Amino acid sequence: MRVNVRLPQPSSDWEKAWGERLVSTLELQLSEIVSAASVDPYQMSNVTTDRVLNADSTTLAEVADVLGTLITDLKNKGVIG
Repeated sequence: MRVNVRLPQPSSDWEKAWGERLVSTLELQLSEIVSAASVDPYQMSNVTTDRVLNADSTTLAEVADVLGTLITDLKNKGVIG
């Protein structure tokens, strides 16, 4: 499920240039965050899609599959490389 988040609109008495600088700064910072998270691409192999992790009774293979699924999902969303 994708959630769209929008910043609130400024009131009419705000200075337009200030708002434009704010938006530009936020866009740059978000771009840097995504870029830093995507420096070296993760490569997955032998991952079985698994989104259920029983914390009381699990195996290392199950943890690896859940982690691999999470990494794959983040790659598909463009969050990491």
